[in-house]
Amino acid sequence: MNALSQALKYVARIGADYVAFENLYGVKSKRFTENPTANRKISGFAKKQMLTHGVIKALRQGLSVILVDPRGTTNSEEHSEVMRRYGLDRHTASAYLIALRGLSKVYTNQHKHT
Repeated sequence: MNALSQALKYVARIGADYVAFENLYGVKSKRFTENPTANRKISGFAKKQMLTHGVIKALRQGLSVILVDPRGTTNSEEHSEVMRRYGLDRHTASAYLIALRGLSKVYTNQHKHT
């Protein structure tokens, strides 16, 4: 939680307007896997608390929050292409795609209102 707070302070300090989070409320509940070890790890991760903390901290920093559906950001052709093109690892490529989706939502909403 502290690392997330520090990251959001930095983002606000450098002048960003938006922060995109994975919408963790719909991600990986225990019913999606048969592996007992994975189920234990999934249930042990406080994803709702982490997301709530991040959203509140971002709003306090004056940032606009965008929740993005992460589906398709890890196992997709687009993900493989981003990894190849930019030399990114799996996690960084996923974060990149989530940020792009968030920014495209902002861009689309701005043009709808003009």
